[in-house]
Amino acid sequence: MKLAKLMVLFASCLCFSLFANERSDAVMLTKKAATIKVPTATNSVDNGIAIENGEVWIWGYRDHAQQGNGKMNIPSNAPPDRATVLIEKGAYITKVAAGIYHMIALDDQGNVWGWGQNGAYEAGGYATTPWYLPTPSLVLEGKDVVMIDCGEYTSFALTRSGEVYAWGTAYFGQQANGIMVPDKIAPTEVHRVPQSYFNNSPAVSIGAGYESGYAINDRGEVFAWGDDESDQFGYENAPLGGWVHVYRTRPVQITNLPPGISGEDIVTITGGNRYTAFLTSEGEVWAMGAINHLGLGFGYLGPKLYIPEMYHTDKNGERYKVWFETSMADPQFVMDDVNTLYCRFGGCVAVTNDNELFTWGVTLAAGVENGSLWQIMYGYKPLKREVIGNLTKFDGGKESIIYWNDEGKAFGVGWNNHFKYDPKGKAPLVVNWPGVELKFVTDEMKKVYGEDFVPGQ
Repeated sequence: MKLAKLMVLFASCLCFSLFANERSDAVMLTKKAATIKVPTATNSVDNGIAIENGEVWIWGYRDHAQQGNGKMNIPSNAPPDRATVLIEKGAYITKVAAGIYHMIALDDQGNVWGWGQNGAYEAGGYATTPWYLPTPSLVLEGKDVVMIDCGEYTSFALTRSGEVYAWGTAYFGQQANGIMVPDKIAPTEVHRVPQSYFNNSPAVSIGAGYESGYAINDRGEVFAWGDDESDQFGYENAPLGGWVHVYRTRPVQITNLPPGISGEDIVTITGGNRYTAFLTSEGEVWAMGAINHLGLGFGYLGPKLYIPEMYHTDKNGERYKVWFETSMADPQFVMDDVNTLYCRFGGCVAVTNDNELFTWGVTLAAGVENGSLWQIMYGYKPLKREVIGNLTKFDGGKESIIYWNDEGKAFGVGWNNHFKYDPKGKAPLVVNWPGVELKFVTDEMKKVYGEDFVPGQ
């Protein structure tokens, strides 16, 4: 039994980089050496996901074929279980990414598997796969994939040779194939994004936002496609910081990176709904898009709305005051001393070199619907969060976080629907920091791996 612990984030962006692959020599995705730890990430809204010993564990909501055992519906309060079909097929899983109700997994041979909801082919990748796919099936085989990521209903993969693959919905142009089909599911089969879209250079890193995708080529050029909402790709799409959608159906180059930073310096590029964020090898986090998503002090703390004094000049030379809903095309510095960045729908999580955990993103006023949840999950500026014990990893969802400590304990924070944090239904629907212990998860793991097993390392 392999005892190496591999981590996966539990459910929407999307988002991890790979610096080495177990099968051969290291793949350097940035030309500057970095020791940044980057977690796997998902946009899943209703369930928990983790990897232990190359096996995928799933709990909570599993009525959209997410269990990965060939069965369509599993009760939400059933014990956590493994994706047994992958085990039977001998697949040792190293990474998992997920959308709202679908999952894809990368095995140690560079193959990609998919299962769960599949109406846009976001799981299975092909028109021959059913609307719900309860049995994990091979999406990419023999392609030597080194990175995977997911948006809401889209999936992406990067091969060692620098090819980018996409599949799922083309609703907002996320497929990077020149097609957008608004108000439709717009299912799209697996296809290779032409290298010409990346200035005829192989890609060395990818990422995903909620309705967008990202790639960096081997010359350090950075590209984005999909919904360029709130100027999140670095283009001023409306005067005076206005909020509009622009659908980029083919990759566009992000040309306004901060001085001294190129794609060669970026170790993680990610995002969510209305924003893009990236982490450099120097540990700096930068972001652009909707100002109230970027952790710059715009937002609510309790019932109070904070709007810092900030002015900006648009491309027409018009100077204006930045307000709560302003779009910001120019990358803004968020924080430094970071080694791990994970972002999804409304905001981000960062872990510093001192192993402290911070969150930020869009907030709502306390007292309104979901106001307390969003303030717990995000924050008007980077807020240090209380955790129990020494943090070893965290698994993230759309509005939920599970973190693990060096004692092998797991704790859930945020949206606790479908028995995600308590199969007996006694935990509150919204859980504040430092969270509730998920002993029912670690107990099931120890039944499989032995009482001396320490999960989450």
